[in-house]
Amino acid sequence: MWIFANSLALVGALLFSALAVAQEGNVLYQGNVNIPRDIAFGEQTVARGSCQIALTEMGGETWFVLSKSGQEVSRDLAIEWPASELPTQGMQSEILKDGEYFRIRVRRGDSVYFIHYLIKS
Repeated sequence: MWIFANSLALVGALLFSALAVAQEGNVLYQGNVNIPRDIAFGEQTVARGSCQIALTEMGGETWFVLSKSGQEVSRDLAIEWPASELPTQGMQSEILKDGEYFRIRVRRGDSVYFIHYLIKS
């Protein structure tokens, strides 16, 4: 009985934590992106394939949150640039610099937010 009660408490705590993370911040943009090759995020590798992307305001900063199968795989600060200097409509992704980097950019109002990932060789 003690094991059952502890297991139930653990499941409840995990569920509460997952809901708190999912509701964290103000989502400015949400969509899907296809990652054509494996990319690196710090020490972590994100496998190629379809991912969910969210541009989110948290703590006065704008963040990119990348998720696969409902699990967050990366979170990093977005770089903000004036839309007049970097023409973008909606969300775009592209491979840059001879296949070394993968960029995701999202236009929101008069700004374009972007992030770069290193492509794994």
